[in-house]
Amino acid sequence: MFYRLLYILPKNLLSYIIGILTHARYPFGLHTVVKSWFIRQYRIETAEAEHPLDRYPTMGDFFVRKLKPGARPIAAVPLVSPVDGTLTQGGLFIPGNARLTQIKGLDYSLSDLAGPGWDLKDYQDGGFLTIYLAPYNYHRIHAPIDGQVTRVAYVPGALWPVNTWSVGHIPGLFVVNERITVELSGAAGKALVVMVGATNVGRITLDFHSGMEGNKLPRPKASHWQPPQPIHLAKGQGLGCFELGSTVILILSKGLMGLLDPMFLAPGNKIVRMGQGLAP
Repeated sequence: MFYRLLYILPKNLLSYIIGILTHARYPFGLHTVVKSWFIRQYRIETAEAEHPLDRYPTMGDFFVRKLKPGARPIAAVPLVSPVDGTLTQGGLFIPGNARLTQIKGLDYSLSDLAGPGWDLKDYQDGGFLTIYLAPYNYHRIHAPIDGQVTRVAYVPGALWPVNTWSVGHIPGLFVVNERITVELSGAAGKALVVMVGATNVGRITLDFHSGMEGNKLPRPKASHWQPPQPIHLAKGQGLGCFELGSTVILILSKGLMGLLDPMFLAPGNKIVRMGQGLAP
């Protein structure tokens, strides 16, 4: 019944409101009660948080917490996981027909995912990884390679959930949902980090560019941004964050895909941690 309601509910507006409510302070310290309930409900590892829990006055502040220095060692390989999450899909592109698997029987094209205005020729012989961030995961996204930020794009869209039911029932889910994409160019190749919005994700924000964020009202039009001055991100450096969980789709050029450990393309969900090596 709930999922039927999702077809008619104003998901973007509700997500916007929830984003505001998670940062609100309520009378009688109720915001602290809600935050504590959430931590217990999802069994979140709080010892890794940068600050003691009383330094996060609202649930929203806790969602976007940073980690203590050293909590996620960055592997000494050229390619690392950009997030904590569950690696649900991955694969090589067929040259000339770059398509991504959503779930068995459902796929979508790289060009539809990226949206207008991209030159995708460097990715046609590459591949992809899809990583789902549950509400209990650490919500910040980091650079998977050492590289320059060459372009950022925002594509407006719906805010369907990205849980198992939605992935299996909403064709082109990651194409119809709102998203922000960051391109990095490094010595071994190029990577697109696609941050997909979802129901109850109040915002998607970038660490290096405050002029672009997700789920704003009124909703902006699709847009691209290129840094006026070079922006270099070290592997593992902060790139952006979700408020609540969602999905990151990592698109890799041929050079980077060639470095990927084949175990990450084997069937079955795999837990990954930010900074974990994706190359052997």
